[in-house]
Amino acid sequence: MLDELLLYDASDSPFCLKARICLQLKGVPFRRVPVTLGRLRELRRLNPLGQVPVLVQGTEVIVDSSRIARHLEARYPEPALIPRDPTARAYAALVEEWADEALYFIVAAFKWLNPVNRRAAVENTVSEMTGAALRPLVGHLLVRRERRRYAAWGHTEATLGALEERMRENVAALAGLLDGRPYLLGRRPMLADVAAFAQLCWLGRYVERRLLAETPAVQQWLERLAAAPPVAAAL
Repeated sequence: MLDELLLYDASDSPFCLKARICLQLKGVPFRRVPVTLGRLRELRRLNPLGQVPVLVQGTEVIVDSSRIARHLEARYPEPALIPRDPTARAYAALVEEWADEALYFIVAAFKWLNPVNRRAAVENTVSEMTGAALRPLVGHLLVRRERRRYAAWGHTEATLGALEERMRENVAALAGLLDGRPYLLGRRPMLADVAAFAQLCWLGRYVERRLLAETPAVQQWLERLAAAPPVAAAL
């Protein structure tokens, strides 16, 4: 099928989850293409950075979860995931940017810096990428790379406590944004919800998920989203 949508995807990427949820909420059929070591050359032909998600629709190649969401919004306007009202649209864009940048940075730090998470981090990342024989080597290289990257930003295992406090502040801010509403922009989930949910759902794979239980409003919002059939289909 010329117009079949292909989503190059990785299971442990919150940005891939964000793209899958957007596709499901739009009701758009797609085929998931899990990225393995054997597909890296194919992926780099589509995105020279070698990053996922990448959506292919006919001759169009859309890279980055935010661009994918906006492509879907333009191609399939209903149901809307981005508000039409300019003020609400700007608010939604700020929430999405906050989730994609601030929340992602902290959750990734928990994943790679906390020794308690190390086994799960490696298994979640490499189990889909390669066969059992190469997993220990690929996992070792990934852990070393990510720990060096965070060290360059001033974060090590010793700063995990400070990062936990930052996450508590962010979760409390999210509770304030919800302000008793079922979703961030009203009575149904939209892109702002999807972006924040994807990052905190990713957090749920690691021991710091206990931080979410400290804020019932956010925990209930996560459970409400996860129970929605399109979101459940993307998980």
